[in-house]
Amino acid sequence: MAKKKKKNLKLNMSNLYIGVAFLFILGFGFFGTSKLFMAEDIPINQTELNEEFDLRANGKFTVQDWAYDREQHMMEVTLVTNGIEDYMTQLDFTAVSREKLSAELPTEIVYDESDIYIIHIKDVPKEFNQIALRFNKGEKSYDELFAEGEPDEEENSVISTIYTDQRVVKEESIPDRNFTEYALEINDELIGEAERDIEELEEKSRMMDDVIVEIRTEIEQLQSNLLYQTVDEQVETNNDVFQLEKRIEDYERDQQTISDDAKNIRAKVERLKQKQYDLTI
Repeated sequence: MAKKKKKNLKLNMSNLYIGVAFLFILGFGFFGTSKLFMAEDIPINQTELNEEFDLRANGKFTVQDWAYDREQHMMEVTLVTNGIEDYMTQLDFTAVSREKLSAELPTEIVYDESDIYIIHIKDVPKEFNQIALRFNKGEKSYDELFAEGEPDEEENSVISTIYTDQRVVKEESIPDRNFTEYALEINDELIGEAERDIEELEEKSRMMDDVIVEIRTEIEQLQSNLLYQTVDEQVETNNDVFQLEKRIEDYERDQQTISDDAKNIRAKVERLKQKQYDLTI
């Protein structure tokens, strides 16, 4: 009886080992071939917001905002550029989704002023995964203004591409606004930014005032010690005083530059406020 029990125990252990080995082989086969029928993870591709990108000869740009309205199947991209477009060139945009690279999505520039662009990307697929927005730069042809017939299509070159990813893009409702409403909103932002810049400059100038006061105090202390010093020590002290006075001159020169910059920014604020008034009348 004991022999039979021992034999059954061995049999059960063998079956257990076989079962574990079978599960191991099955799991290995599943994970080893899963890429054949499971979607491979795609790295997130999202252009950083509020970071300046340098295109060298083609200027600079910053993606200030990128919003996605799921209900309208539309995106709104806000770009701040510097030196990309001039009187001889123009900037245009094309967009594609990762799933359909051969089919361009409709784009519309709804605001273009003071090197700021607001672009709408329309008919965004429900599962777009990633969207690429290309910057196309071409030359303006003034001859077309006087040419008869249909103008020739211009060949624009792609100078940069920015991206957004469905997993991280900001989702929000995009209101229907006209050019004036966009202009007023951007004006408010520019005025606020300029006023903050003025405050920072004034604070920097005040800090320099404090440093100058400390340097003058140090100079007075050094000069008061001259009566009790040897000739060699006086020469060294006078040299220290000279260096400190040069530092004061440098700070005062920097303060003058700050004052000029603040004056220019205040003039800009006045122009923006005048523009704001003109837009509301």
